[in-house]
Amino acid sequence: MPDALLIDIAVPSFRLDERVLLAIAALETPSPFRSRVCVISDNPDVDIPESIFRLRDADTIDLIIHPRNLGIGAARNTALESGNGKWLLFLDDDIIPEKDLLFAYAAAIMQHPDAIGFAGVTDFPESFNAVTRALEINGTTGHFLAALHQPLQRWAPTANLLLNREKLQNRQFDTALRWSGEDMDFLVRNSLALQEKYHSVPGAIVHHPWWNNGQLQTGRLFRYGRGACQVARKNPLNRYTYLDFTNTPETLLLLLLVLPVAAMNDSALLVMLFMGAVLMAELLVNYIKAIIVGKTFSPQVALSLWWTKFSWECGYLLESLAVFPPRQFARRLDMGFRKENPSPFRLNRWKIIKLVLIVLLSSFAFWRFKML
Repeated sequence: MPDALLIDIAVPSFRLDERVLLAIAALETPSPFRSRVCVISDNPDVDIPESIFRLRDADTIDLIIHPRNLGIGAARNTALESGNGKWLLFLDDDIIPEKDLLFAYAAAIMQHPDAIGFAGVTDFPESFNAVTRALEINGTTGHFLAALHQPLQRWAPTANLLLNREKLQNRQFDTALRWSGEDMDFLVRNSLALQEKYHSVPGAIVHHPWWNNGQLQTGRLFRYGRGACQVARKNPLNRYTYLDFTNTPETLLLLLLVLPVAAMNDSALLVMLFMGAVLMAELLVNYIKAIIVGKTFSPQVALSLWWTKFSWECGYLLESLAVFPPRQFARRLDMGFRKENPSPFRLNRWKIIKLVLIVLLSSFAFWRFKML
């Protein structure tokens, strides 16, 4: 029987950043609760700071070292199997928690003692360049901040998340999901199985730095896209997918496949003009979005916004083609998981603007072609 007053703090880590781990180990725990920190090193070759060994030897923290790199899902599963607390707090290894983090969660537990879990806030610094501003506008950081405006959530990032171990019923993270999305998959499965949602705790705050000091996140967004496609194939999450208009990479791929046939009919130039119109429309939509949402006329922000979106969509496209037949091609996952079998071909203002621009730009291009 799990200890109802014990909060196990699990920190799966590849880098073992001393500054982060010491800040987590120093967290004060409100009475009558107790806490225990468990660091799971998923990198057997990492140089472990001497201070972490001292904490382990003093029985202040538990230190588990995997014999080889097993992936973040396996590291989180190790955390699930370790400790005896009713409450399991996942924290990422690159965050700095507010000193009252456990006080905020303890208050939430007292208010909802039978909740399946609680989602805190993972706060990012103010944007300071085109890349970080684009990540904000694109919504990449939106799920990390959802606890500020959504009282209940179907899932939240495990950067700062408290789970009720009693209600997990032996559910584990899917270790096959190596690109990303393993937290979404696990938490949504848990939520749907219990027909409950995670309570938001706006006062439970950790601070997360910008990835790679605000550099362009091509690889990260590409992996996120691949992970989202993998998750979208899985049951029961696949019930929340829907057929949609092709996005820019998907449209360009279809046009490339048509191009050889068009060349045999002397229409290759028309297809290439249409491809150019699609690309130009995508760039213009992102510039308009930067102006309307981001309140900036910066071309650098608009280009970063376009590249952020394009990288994610290319990752999704590649993963959709990795399995035959490619059932996830032009299918999207409703990441809010509001209802099963969402309606297809959803429109929003950005899709409408893009469609209008494609029609206008391709019509102009074809007119100019005929004038030659």
